[in-house]
Amino acid sequence: MTTFDLVIVNAIAVTACDVFPCSISVKDGKIAAIASQGFSQEELAGVEVIDAEGAYVMPGGIDAHVHLCQDLQTGPHGLGGRCADDFASGSMSAAAGGTTTMITFACQTRSEEDASLLSVVERYDARAKETGSYIDYAYHVIIVRCDEDVLERELPILSGPRWGISTCKLFMTYDSQRLGDSDLLTVMHAAAQHGITPLVHAENGDMISWLTDKLEAKGMLAPIYHAWSRPPIVQDEATNRAIAIAKLACTPFLFVHVGSSEAMAHIRRAQTQGWPVYAETCPQYLCLTYNDLKRFHSPTCFENSKMVCSPPPPPDESESERLYTGLANGTFTVFSSDHCPFRYDDRHGKPTGILEHEESKRGGDCVSKEASAVSLDQLVRTKTGAFRFIPNGIPGVETRLSLLFTNGVCAGRITLQRFVELTSTNVAKLYGLYPKKGSLMPGADADFVIWHPQETFSPFTLSNDMLHHNVDYTPYEGMRMLNWPRYTIVRGHVVWANGSLATGAPLGRYQKRGPNVLSSDWKKRGGGPAKQHPAPWLFE
Repeated sequence: MTTFDLVIVNAIAVTACDVFPCSISVKDGKIAAIASQGFSQEELAGVEVIDAEGAYVMPGGIDAHVHLCQDLQTGPHGLGGRCADDFASGSMSAAAGGTTTMITFACQTRSEEDASLLSVVERYDARAKETGSYIDYAYHVIIVRCDEDVLERELPILSGPRWGISTCKLFMTYDSQRLGDSDLLTVMHAAAQHGITPLVHAENGDMISWLTDKLEAKGMLAPIYHAWSRPPIVQDEATNRAIAIAKLACTPFLFVHVGSSEAMAHIRRAQTQGWPVYAETCPQYLCLTYNDLKRFHSPTCFENSKMVCSPPPPPDESESERLYTGLANGTFTVFSSDHCPFRYDDRHGKPTGILEHEESKRGGDCVSKEASAVSLDQLVRTKTGAFRFIPNGIPGVETRLSLLFTNGVCAGRITLQRFVELTSTNVAKLYGLYPKKGSLMPGADADFVIWHPQETFSPFTLSNDMLHHNVDYTPYEGMRMLNWPRYTIVRGHVVWANGSLATGAPLGRYQKRGPNVLSSDWKKRGGGPAKQHPAPWLFE
């Protein structure tokens, strides 16, 4: 019997705190040893050996913001958007980009059918099992109803040993999903009692609706005006308000997809006061601007709907630079993709912005379910649509790591260690996966991303035909990449190698999670600075 199952030699290991040369051995899906002097020929006999050739070897990427298998049928005619990726295609794309674990969303709706959060999770879990996943996975649950009896009865089960779901997502915008302040307080307070960390989408929904009505009254319907309906102030206000709500509920929580430096400043201020407020940003806020919302033939071209996401990219590159500062100084805890994939050649994708718009529907049968691809093509070329109906989201699970490596590490904006913190280690700690995930230490899962040797890598220009998602475009088309993952290894299994899938069948496993360990010191202090809490009697 061989000593090890797999050995990586000539590696430059990168952790959240160190960079060092070594060899790494794997046995039964776990890291067995990390050796500075390598292993003997006897130990390597009959073992699969990967020569890293002096390249960086890091804990596998963990992407904690991935939308798969979701139907977002929220338009007035019930059409809405449908995620283009299922667990098979989405996880393959993730693996091709160096991600070994993803956390996706089981979404409650306002329907009575979804009153039970357990039923929501069970139905979503069935979708994952139907196709399988090439990488490990877990779930957040999206809560859009405030049923106190359900929260009291089911949150302990969700966070318990059956499911191990230690996070919930809450919205402050979208009519079909947002919770008012009182309901946010109730859900956050209930989550805190069961060790569940809320994730908050912070945009002021009333501001957005008001601005959207004003834009439409002026006939300003094109995709670019999506950004105009969501200027940074809608994030700024909601962020400040959510911090106050979380303080009153006395719960650690995270802001998802922060794209405003002023919102970031609110978060930084709360952090310096000792509150456990965490933040996530994404590639679109570092790599795109308003100009990308009019990248194609003209500012009014409906093809620009491909770039629509919420919150939108920042107005200009100066805002992106300020966000990079937040990545470097620790304001941002994690870096995720917010992969929310919609196709452009699908009536349940970006063309929904036309098909839900009354004026654009007139004069043809293009809205019928039997509409041909040709008629849909004609529709998106000749009709204006309206930005309010465009499904909000862009793909990015495969490009996340390389974009940050290229524009962050290679540009000198962040260190290698900070890169690992943002893309893996902090994610594992915040979402209850550490040290099983997100670490290079004996006993941890043997999840690795191995890069190409930097000195021999040939930079390339990205195009969508290089990617493996089920989406017909990438918002990062034409960007120059200075490195790309060469191997992706999940629990000792090589899933991706040299540009190709290296396994015959999906081998990803569902991951039950524990509590957020980043806030453990805060909890030891009594759940926060008592003298700062606005209503200490709540906890007597």
